[in-house]
Amino acid sequence: MITSIIFSKDRALQLDLTLKTIRKNFDLCDDVIVIYKTSERQYKESYENLKAEHPNVSFYEQSYSLFVDILATISGATSDYVCFFTDDNIVYRKVPINNLQLNHVFNSGASCLSLRIGVNTTQRDYGDGTLRNDNIPGEVFSDPPFIVWNRTSIPTGGYWAYPLSVDGHIFKRETMLEFCTELEVLNKHYQHRGVPRENWCWSQTPNEFESKLQRFYFDLPAMMCALEQSCVVNSPNNRVQSHAENRSGDHFSYTPSELNHLYMSGKRLNVDKIDFSDIVCPHQEIDILEGLE
Repeated sequence: MITSIIFSKDRALQLDLTLKTIRKNFDLCDDVIVIYKTSERQYKESYENLKAEHPNVSFYEQSYSLFVDILATISGATSDYVCFFTDDNIVYRKVPINNLQLNHVFNSGASCLSLRIGVNTTQRDYGDGTLRNDNIPGEVFSDPPFIVWNRTSIPTGGYWAYPLSVDGHIFKRETMLEFCTELEVLNKHYQHRGVPRENWCWSQTPNEFESKLQRFYFDLPAMMCALEQSCVVNSPNNRVQSHAENRSGDHFSYTPSELNHLYMSGKRLNVDKIDFSDIVCPHQEIDILEGLE
């Protein structure tokens, strides 16, 4: 029913946790694809080990253009839906839906199904490392196991008004295929012959992809949908890109190199040992090394 596409760079230990929690808690996901990139040999070796540990996952090393890779992946998918993840996402609780319920969501006109939002996610990081109240719609309708709301009833910028996220949001495959086809045309237009790739107008990163998806904000239906309790959290313990100055490591900072050393020494993260008892924000730093074993 769902193809999950995971973006990863230099974070084998965190990706391993993402993959294991998808397998444990996301039953409707029957196809997992990782698009990965490495900056040094030590990370490349880790991904080779990871491939052997997860033989049912398809790994594709990022090419010269992430936009080309995403379009090819979605074009080749046979599922009706796609879900995007990054390698610091954790599916920390069971996703309690079946095929009929998933079809009902989109047949009812939802723009997306968010796995990172729920009645528990009332907080937002406003860029200073502290959590404060997010803008939440005045009317949130209950349709168990879902909640539904009009995202246009609140100011843009908050999680509840942001459907086009690559952090655990599910979309119709045909919708995302249309969007990504257009983005690849634009991406190609801004690639200048003779100019080094690092100086292209569009950086080839998941952050850039999400940013460019926002051009379709008003092409989607107004209604957003989520589960009553969030199932996915992003734990920003480090940052592996320079395109966006996202906050990370304010409370539990672990460098990619440090975590890679742990992975290569045989250590892994056990989700059952990590505390998820107080998830109040879709982006919330967690001490992931609580699960180290």
